[in-house]
Amino acid sequence: MYKLKSGILLVVTLCVFTSVAIGQASKSPFTSRGIGDINSMGLIHNKGMGGIGVSNGTPWNLNNLNPALLPYNSLTIFTAGFLGEKRNISNATTSESNSGGNLGYLALGLPIKPGKWTSSIGLMPYSNVDYQNSYYTSVANTSDSVRALITSQGSGGFNQLYWSNGVALNKNFSVGLKITYLFSSIERELNNTIEGFSDGISYTPNLLTRTSVSDFMFSGGVAFRKDSIFNNKIRFNAGLTYDMKANVKAKRYIATEQLVGNQAAIADTLSYDRGEIVLPQALTAGISFTNGYKWTAGIDVKLQQWSDFRNFRGSDDGMKNSYHIALGGEFTPDYASVNSYLKRVTYRLGVNYENTPYVLPNPETGKQVKDLGINFGWSLPVGRLSSLDFAFKVGKRGSISDNTIEEDYYQVNLGFNFNDQWFIKRKYD
Repeated sequence: MYKLKSGILLVVTLCVFTSVAIGQASKSPFTSRGIGDINSMGLIHNKGMGGIGVSNGTPWNLNNLNPALLPYNSLTIFTAGFLGEKRNISNATTSESNSGGNLGYLALGLPIKPGKWTSSIGLMPYSNVDYQNSYYTSVANTSDSVRALITSQGSGGFNQLYWSNGVALNKNFSVGLKITYLFSSIERELNNTIEGFSDGISYTPNLLTRTSVSDFMFSGGVAFRKDSIFNNKIRFNAGLTYDMKANVKAKRYIATEQLVGNQAAIADTLSYDRGEIVLPQALTAGISFTNGYKWTAGIDVKLQQWSDFRNFRGSDDGMKNSYHIALGGEFTPDYASVNSYLKRVTYRLGVNYENTPYVLPNPETGKQVKDLGINFGWSLPVGRLSSLDFAFKVGKRGSISDNTIEEDYYQVNLGFNFNDQWFIKRKYD
């Protein structure tokens, strides 16, 4: 039975991996900078606590933030998450709303030597680009009825397929390494639709730029834990991760297209070049305190040197160094209760603040975009070891006074966490 379940789940996982079915989240003008919004490696249980997880690991949840914490997982874990969100975007004169959703992640954890060495593979977005900005302008040397609708839009993002390994050196220290394969592409379009001619036909010159990446990235982590802090029930945890600076191989395709009405009249490839995109290093540190399986509280701080970012053209795109602070925790009234299901539910709460790398509207004189979010969630036990996970976030990014644009957003994360014992060596037939 174990072999059958193992085979079915592995086949399904591999099929989904190869299909790369990762869609778009909701539109945001901030994703026009750099390579778009960078996705957090945290899973749903991390998101419910504001994103913390660099120092705290549990046997029931896969730790995706620090590979050094994987040895906590002595059971085989398969987990998947889905994201839905709504954004209200406004400036001084207007506002609009949009919504969307996508597959958040797929991940599988396999204990090679339970309690000593655990390996994990996963697929999830690395960045997301989804924006559209439009405005009208007059056309020189024409009548007042002729005007141009200028539209700038982008879509896509980079995806990541990763392999992580964590090894426990002793009861206090563990180390981990993650290898990430970055792939997929970002498309950006700029077009001017000229309207108002007497013949009623519109003319649209369109410029398309597609940037694709295919390369590896590396990161590592260490973790420390010490039992019997303050009293014999409290454990102290500390974790540190480092994402190495990466010169990612890239290809850029540029083409033009002339639309007359809705028909393509002229299409031409301008260039097809090879180059690289420089992704900056990042350092994340966290500490937490845990009381058995009852409660955990902690804080994580992440620093990333986005001033070192370089796009395909070699420009930093106005990006600035960023930092991210997350504070949160979880509480389970009684994980072993047989009389009350609600006592076995894990409840989570957290808050996060980020000084993002984006500077709007002017990278020279503008202020960096701030992002503040309040998070909460819970895990509902299913069976003996598995769970249904939920996380919700209410946040605000940017401000009209500092950045001319602000977003109020709402995120819903849903997922499942399947734990089981695989590859057990039978003692008796």
